[in-house]
Amino acid sequence: MSGKMNEQLLNIIGSVDEEYIQEYIDAQTKTRKTQRTRMRFSVALAAAMVLLIGTVSVAAVPMIGHFLANLANADRIVMQNFADIEAAYAVRIDDTQECNGVVGTLNNAVVEDHRILLCYTFDWSGLEEAKDGSFHTYFLPWFFYITEGNTVLCQSEYMEGLYVEGYNDDTVEETKATYLYCIDLNGVEGWDLIGKELTVRLLYEQGGEGFTSTFTPTSCFTDRSWNIGKTYSFGEHRISLERIEESALYVTLFINCSTIGHNGDNYQFVLSDELGNDYTAYPNRDNDTYGYWFIKPEEVGTQLTLKVIHSNMETDPYGEIIDDSYEVLYEIPIDLKDS
Repeated sequence: MSGKMNEQLLNIIGSVDEEYIQEYIDAQTKTRKTQRTRMRFSVALAAAMVLLIGTVSVAAVPMIGHFLANLANADRIVMQNFADIEAAYAVRIDDTQECNGVVGTLNNAVVEDHRILLCYTFDWSGLEEAKDGSFHTYFLPWFFYITEGNTVLCQSEYMEGLYVEGYNDDTVEETKATYLYCIDLNGVEGWDLIGKELTVRLLYEQGGEGFTSTFTPTSCFTDRSWNIGKTYSFGEHRISLERIEESALYVTLFINCSTIGHNGDNYQFVLSDELGNDYTAYPNRDNDTYGYWFIKPEEVGTQLTLKVIHSNMETDPYGEIIDDSYEVLYEIPIDLKDS
């Protein structure tokens, strides 16, 4: 598998071993004490960290066997979904600033019922460490604070409660990229923020330097939810599908099943839309409490299918993937129009 494909694969890994997260934290700590310290993980793994979805579990979830087949379609749909949402709900900001050699632009912001979605473009070509094409997670800041006046509405430190998607626009520079940051409002209602001046601070450390912008939202993307409340049997497994939530970029399924979808389980979940496209499950902190996240299909429609799969993923002695197929063992039709 090429280096580019390897990077794309890692871009959508929903969980990374905690040792790499600790390396990121350690690097941030060393930055505060001396100068930036080069971390040991590769460009591809750094990309996985940058595009990390959800908070990190204790160990990497072995769910990469089916990523490659779904990757290109998911990337396309993220761009399409965000383009539609951007046109209808986004506040255009276009605020460009520079901090320690990194140029950051807050392009726009979208307020949802329970989240804020921020679109940032970063150019780190001014960094000496990037001259050879290297990328490191500490090039970009990861401390978010959104405030109204002196009141902190929500925050994310070390990516806690932060979900990130790479936005693969027409940018081709290897030292420039656009990301979509989804921050949990932690109980604040999005509709209550309409017409209020908000400040977003994206910092390299708590109380440190970074990028600060203000904006006033004028509309709110309304989430949808469906109560399902059905239980299904697959062999000795019992799968209770409690409810489904749709947000701007994701569909979250709240599933009660202790034997499928967790680290070390033999079987995992994927979601399929009416067109037959499959969407990989992302770990969302404690899956049983916070549900499983999937890229939202381009048309949620009235029919989705939850699939139980077994991955046939195989690698050669060098770690290259030689089989990314998977078997669908069980299907649960989800009829949203009757829920």
